[in-house]
Amino acid sequence: MKILVGYNGGEVGRISLSLARDMAGIHSAFVYVVTSMEGGASETQAEIAQAEEGLEFARQLLENSGIQCEAQQSVRGLSAGEDLVKFAEENDIDHIFLGIKKTSRAQKAILGSTARYVILKAPCPVTTVRFEINTILPEDLLKDRKILVVDDEPDILETIEELLDMCTLETANSFETAKKLLENNKYDLAILDIMGVSGYDILKLAGEKEVPALMLTAHALTPENLKESIQKGADSYIPKDELANISTHAADVIRTRIEGKQGYGSWFSTLKPFFDKSFGKGWRDKDRSFWNTFDDKYGK
Repeated sequence: MKILVGYNGGEVGRISLSLARDMAGIHSAFVYVVTSMEGGASETQAEIAQAEEGLEFARQLLENSGIQCEAQQSVRGLSAGEDLVKFAEENDIDHIFLGIKKTSRAQKAILGSTARYVILKAPCPVTTVRFEINTILPEDLLKDRKILVVDDEPDILETIEELLDMCTLETANSFETAKKLLENNKYDLAILDIMGVSGYDILKLAGEKEVPALMLTAHALTPENLKESIQKGADSYIPKDELANISTHAADVIRTRIEGKQGYGSWFSTLKPFFDKSFGKGWRDKDRSFWNTFDDKYGK
């Protein structure tokens, strides 16, 4: 069996790849991942480089799952729909996965026409995929995400591995190990302890790499550390009492980053009652200026 993924990156591309990977695993299929580009002056060098980077991500995702694959740009001067159908005919494709992005009206029209063309002209079944940020379940949003977890407690690392089994996890129990991993790999999220692993130093490195960071702590559970985490760019600050809900909190960080709203997640409003109980009545009064600014920016 041969599967074709019409791939153009983004969240909908990630879902298309996951579905194709799952089908390929069941049927021992070969997967072609194709990014169609018209060529000439239609694409900039930056767009071409971005497409190649996306194809490398797709290649790694499939190969890490044991799926035979080929990922390539196709530049033939054809529209995306014509190109994908022609590729399917030339390679005896048995099934096509095609993502449909919904952003601006113009993109809806263009991508919609591509999907319609492929559905009508393809020589095989076509599965179209949408990404709906407001309705996707946490476990689906986290599926196949690459996450770095840094903690000096082995039982915490083991627990997170079990709770986030839908993700690809890499773990570190020291600052030095985490630093090397961040320097050599790309991650969708970093989950960082504070005490014992120089968590704030790792947070700085994650910020430089544009990796969202969730601070997960027990010993550093204080108003001062909560404030410092926010000031230093953490996407959320979660007490280890909430470890059982780590998938919900991790998905919240991913969701808000996709929406372009770093720090706007629901974590603070969800955990404020916990903070009130842990820190005592009026704990924010000691630094009212900071928290008034926080409320104005993120909402109470």
